[in-house]
Amino acid sequence: MSPPTPSLGRKSSAFRAFWKKPRSRSPIPHEISDILLPVELWLDVLAGVPEHALEPVSRVCKRLRWIVLPLYFRSQQVFPFQETFAFRRLNMGVELAGYQDRSLKRLDFLSSDQLSAAVRELFVSPYPPGYNRRHRIEHRPVEDVMERLLVVLPKFTNLTKLVLHLPLCNATLFASLKSLRLYRLDYLELEMHPTSRGDVPIPARKEFLFNRSTSPIQLFPPVGLSLIFLFPESIEHMVAGPTGTDTLTRALARHPTGFPSLHSLDLSLRFVASPQFAAALATCPNLSSLRLRSSAIDGLIPSFLPPLLSTAVPYLTSYHGPAHFAPAFARGRRLRGARLWTSHGVSAVSAPSLLPPTLLQLGETIESLELGVTVVSDSLLNAIRDAFPLLASLSFNAHLDAFHPGTLERHTLHAPLEARVTLPRGLRPHTLRLGAQLGGNSHAELCAAARETVQGFPAAYDPTSWRRWIVDRPWYVVEWTHDGKDAGSSGSLEGALRIEYGEHYFKSFERGSRISARTVDEAILRIS
Repeated sequence: MSPPTPSLGRKSSAFRAFWKKPRSRSPIPHEISDILLPVELWLDVLAGVPEHALEPVSRVCKRLRWIVLPLYFRSQQVFPFQETFAFRRLNMGVELAGYQDRSLKRLDFLSSDQLSAAVRELFVSPYPPGYNRRHRIEHRPVEDVMERLLVVLPKFTNLTKLVLHLPLCNATLFASLKSLRLYRLDYLELEMHPTSRGDVPIPARKEFLFNRSTSPIQLFPPVGLSLIFLFPESIEHMVAGPTGTDTLTRALARHPTGFPSLHSLDLSLRFVASPQFAAALATCPNLSSLRLRSSAIDGLIPSFLPPLLSTAVPYLTSYHGPAHFAPAFARGRRLRGARLWTSHGVSAVSAPSLLPPTLLQLGETIESLELGVTVVSDSLLNAIRDAFPLLASLSFNAHLDAFHPGTLERHTLHAPLEARVTLPRGLRPHTLRLGAQLGGNSHAELCAAARETVQGFPAAYDPTSWRRWIVDRPWYVVEWTHDGKDAGSSGSLEGALRIEYGEHYFKSFERGSRISARTVDEAILRIS
């Protein structure tokens, strides 16, 4: 969860420099001046308003337009890469030099004294958010633009979020990142080129994400690349992909003071194969959530977890990763949540016969359980019922998804009240979530299909069968929630249904407008 947005009205005087510049003293109509507030109050009011909603406010009157205008620059996207130019080159007469010149002028404009303090989020990548992780080519920065970007980076004095992909790894980068320690940079996402070397300062105060790309052409950075955390005492959340896990693990293990505020760690499965595995966990004494993900470039992962001291991560309450590692993390700890899956692919689900021995070793404190399984058998349900008396939420295959490019946003449909469903006798969770590919398109058709899915559970629930799985069909989650009523003398439970589904979209190059897409070909056509 991202930290609350700080009040813009209470920002430094540098942030309000734009509104303090001289303005014409034209008289304000009486009917408008009666509703105007001081600038500081308007900044507080508009702090959480998204960019697309600012335009109607700016048309109310000239004074409000003057207040709103700099807020359009709160979130900026920069694409200083040769491949981006080639991808967007609709006019073949336009040369790279022209693209470079426009980019340099834009950076000078954004970093000017009047506007630099208004920029709070900066995204630097070859492609818009959601598309950058799907690339399968090597990206080359436009060096003059990237170098200029690194030079002006310290001018954004109110920057709270920075996404920086494939920067030039040189002294300018190190100096710019080190200078950001003077500001409140809560969030930093960094992706380094595989040839990068040196000690990279990390000025993130709350969240740090490193080399998250899972592209199959990615290479692992050399041992000569290291991370130096400037705020180890306050950082709370860290993420690394397969090419970043080794570097981040070494940084964790070697830090002399540890990370007392770190409560969430999300790494590749390479973490458990690292010789610094135990030392890295020892520097995170208050870790409460651990996630281990798999990818095609992880390589060979050991079948058994390296020795883990019973005193390590004593406050761990949530484990997310391979099922066969879960008992080691549960031993001597009070896990409340277990998510025993590592990938969104249907091929990563488990056979039902392999799970009961593992589940019986997780302890009776589990309240939330997520599984990926080919078939939900009676023996699996019996093991779950016997092992977890406090279980409140049970999920089967809700994490699976057909591949679609771009950013995923979840939507919810609520079934009508008369569509209450009786859960089969024997199960008594408060919430049951089932992943499925539902037939139909209308609200009524989807609700009918969802009702049929729950009523057929578990005998008729087999969504991962290759005879039923359709790659291009959306993946839905059917959620049944107990409403506190029993279905007569049978002891079965009744509950209400809702349906979750995902919309996949891109943010375009121009001002981040949204482009929805169902297939890769459609997305490429529309985004260009």
